[in-house]
Amino acid sequence: MTNIHFQNKLILCLSFFIFSSCKHEKVYQAALFDVKVNLNELPNGKKPIFSQRHLKSKEQKWIGGLFGSNQFMEWNEVLYNGTVIRINPQVAPPSDSESSSYPSQERSQYDFYDLTYINPAKTSFIARISGPNSIGNRFYLFTAQKSGLKVYSIDRPTVIEGDGQWENRDMLKIGPELLMVDNDYIFNQRTGKAYEITRPGKDRIRGEFAALSPDKQTIAFTTSELLYQCHYPSGKVYIEPIDDQQLSKIAINKTKEWPYNYFAWITVNGKMFLHPK
Repeated sequence: MTNIHFQNKLILCLSFFIFSSCKHEKVYQAALFDVKVNLNELPNGKKPIFSQRHLKSKEQKWIGGLFGSNQFMEWNEVLYNGTVIRINPQVAPPSDSESSSYPSQERSQYDFYDLTYINPAKTSFIARISGPNSIGNRFYLFTAQKSGLKVYSIDRPTVIEGDGQWENRDMLKIGPELLMVDNDYIFNQRTGKAYEITRPGKDRIRGEFAALSPDKQTIAFTTSELLYQCHYPSGKVYIEPIDDQQLSKIAINKTKEWPYNYFAWITVNGKMFLHPK
């Protein structure tokens, strides 16, 4: 009788533990990212434990509006030391922000589309998470610090509000070790360092990635009128105009020849930039 009572009590405790573990979560407040943040910090000298899991709801839910259908909800969660990470994406508007919709009013988020580590120790990563329909995907940076897990929004303020093509960009791998986010940041996955790409004004660069210098330190963008180049470690900018003939060739035949059919790399004060041939 005693053994049965003990077994029942043990099962009850285990059930409570499993239920509690599944529900254990923490909401983190997202702050605006600053490249000065140390992304290689080890919390208490120990490597943090990040894990991922894919979940599917047991009940169907109507998805897709008028032309939708009943579907089983699916989502991806990321756990930090066994605790589910949720995000409060609302951040305080910076003093130079002119966007009326900043910060956006969003609910706590946890559906991680993908995850990319940005340092060798895998203590920091970037995740793509869905935003409101008017904004699209957002990128957040997660880094384990001595003071705990920190969450940052990689979303520099912009006044391009309403221009869907440039208001929200993407994450692009532009070299074996480099990631570019929103035409605004460079992350070196080998060193775990972040760099801010110099903007031509308050707006992010309205251009497509064109080239990366041989020393991997200068990025060139093709805009509607210029070849806009930024030496991201120093923030120095170099600009070359694009004439009508070059523009027409880009529009008609986007090949790997551009921009090298008109420009060549030169070194100016130790920094590489594209210059007309």
